[in-house]
Amino acid sequence: MLHEIGVGRLAAAASVPLLLEYEAVLKRPATLSRAGGTVGDMDVILDQLAAMLRRVPIWYLWRPQLRDANDDMVLEAAANAAATHLVTFNIRDFGTAPRRFGIALCRPAEIARNLRDGQE
Repeated sequence: MLHEIGVGRLAAAASVPLLLEYEAVLKRPATLSRAGGTVGDMDVILDQLAAMLRRVPIWYLWRPQLRDANDDMVLEAAANAAATHLVTFNIRDFGTAPRRFGIALCRPAEIARNLRDGQE
């Protein structure tokens, strides 16, 4: 899916706080160990990701909507970006909150399937 974003077939956006959260997660020792990567490797990935994503200014704070403030940050970025979809493996924790903003909640496999079938 990152390839699809990189070639412009799929639009994606993130706020600066969300990118900083990505950085914190990617540089955790457990993540580095599972990925078999280094902090430098993660810096390269983060730089490429930041270059591909549309930066979303946060005009409105929509908190709290969810139990986890980090999930609120994701929903907030999507709402401020006027996103049509919020793509996550974490469907359960978002519940029905994205619908209040007109955002469809879906898993990465759903978006990949739609791209493959020419629906996105």
